[in-house]
Amino acid sequence: MEKKDNYPTTAPKKKEITIETNSNLENAIENSVNKHKEYEAVNISIGADEIKQQNENL
Repeated sequence: MEKKDNYPTTAPKKKEITIETNSNLENAIENSVNKHKEYEAVNISIGADEIKQQNENL
């Protein structure tokens, strides 16, 4: 009995090997650092609003 593997996929039919260069890695690191700085800024803002709300509730 023949095995049938007819599953829908987006994978390429031809095998392919890719190599990431340092510039790709640097971009990934830079994007990660920038995103972290954005999160820090938002957390500071939310924290300040939370403290203000707690002080008003006293």
